[in-house]
Amino acid sequence: MTALRAGRRQVNEHAWDLRTGVHLRSSFYDVPSVRAGRCTLGERELSLAGDVTGVRLLHLQCHFGLDTLSWARRGALATGVDFSQTGVAEARALSAELDVPAVFHRADVQDLPAGLTGFDLAVASYGVMCWLDDLSAWASSVHGALRPGGRFLLVEFHPLLELALPGSVSGHGSYFGVPDPPPTTTSGTYTDRDAPISYEEYRWQHPVGDVVNALVGAGLELTSLGEHPDSPVPLFDQGLEGSPFALAPRTYSITARRKP
Repeated sequence: MTALRAGRRQVNEHAWDLRTGVHLRSSFYDVPSVRAGRCTLGERELSLAGDVTGVRLLHLQCHFGLDTLSWARRGALATGVDFSQTGVAEARALSAELDVPAVFHRADVQDLPAGLTGFDLAVASYGVMCWLDDLSAWASSVHGALRPGGRFLLVEFHPLLELALPGSVSGHGSYFGVPDPPPTTTSGTYTDRDAPISYEEYRWQHPVGDVVNALVGAGLELTSLGEHPDSPVPLFDQGLEGSPFALAPRTYSITARRKP
């Protein structure tokens, strides 16, 4: 890893360490309802994943583990990975508190530990791609984590949203990004714009084609690509009403597999 990439990762780790405490208390994540049994997964990822009973599942960029624990509650042998030390610690605490078995590792999904391999399914979902500076390294890690024949599932906000609502996805204000974006300073977080936290962060804009090409280039076989008019969260709805982008896709999905 280059010194530049390591420095950017450290900046973003700090940002997510700060966000986690706010997110845990937010109505957006609604942790009490998860304690009561709510599943945080959307219909699209559930449909694309299918029955996960007994499936060795790797949840990439798991934040503080709510989706990981929801996969586990559905019968998956779930492992979550995130680069935030605070997020991973809170995920482990929730797993123990709820008595939902899951394993959590602190790691960069662009450079996964060699021991994280042999998974039947790897999943990444919503708001994850803009934190990746090296799609080739990420796709290679996904490939290495899967067993031969193992599947990959991505559901993500559509990068067109960055054109419709500049700053909402990556901060680039365009569909095509740049490899070396400057840092931006953010106050608050998407669950609470007035939260008393402030930090720098780096984000990247990745067109759908670049994501597909990275996965194919790493040796994965694309099995589906979907673009969808809906989003599981209403973060963008109000700003798009009445705009030329009102009928544009809000999300996209990719499924792929490691060749047997």
